Amino acid sequence: MADTVNGVPVYRDSAGVLREQTAQTQITDLGAQLAAKADTASIPKPATATPMAEKTGAAVGQSADRFAREDHQHPRLTSTTYASLAADGTATVAFTRSFVNKPGINITETDVTGKQPLVCSVQSWVQDTNGAYTGCVIKGQRAQPLPTINPLAGTIALLSALLTGVNTVFAQLTGYNIFGGSASGASVSVIAIARSDVPAA
Repeated sequence: MADTVNGVPVYRDSAGVLREQTAQTQITDLGAQLAAKADTASIPKPATATPMAEKTGAAVGQSADRFAREDHQHPRLTSTTYASLAADGTATVAFTRSFVNKPGINITETDVTGKQPLVCSVQSWVQDTNGAYTGCVIKGQRAQPLPTINPLAGTIALLSALLTGVNTVFAQLTGYNIFGGSASGASVSVIAIARSDVPAA
């Protein structure tokens, strides 16, 4: 039996007619399903803004029409650098990023071998024209042992000799700076960290 489709003869048997009718039903169903799908305009697109920094307490976010790219990177919240202290124990440190608010600082001496402890602090801050913190000046103070005091020899027969010895000890310790050691050349790690009690930007 022959039929005509768009003017072209089509030969099929009764089973073929059944199959074509079934296929047409499937096409109709697929068309209805496709029409029910979301409009392509509403499909989320790759994000174009720089990823935000972390947030205390976190946040779900509001941008339903954007998604993060696989190779996206969040901004670093810290700056970690090394500095070598000068003869006066100071060093100017440039951060690897700027901070809107005064950052937290952690200064630690490294590569220490047989030295007295080093105490470091921030003397002053370096800021740009917008007031952002871009670095700092640090100072290190090295501890030093107490002076050697020779013990009194022999038996102390007179109280005056005892007082003389005690006064000598007091004289050596009066005004003694236990952090008067040399910090020259000390290698220190300087870590600046963005505050978590204020917005990152």
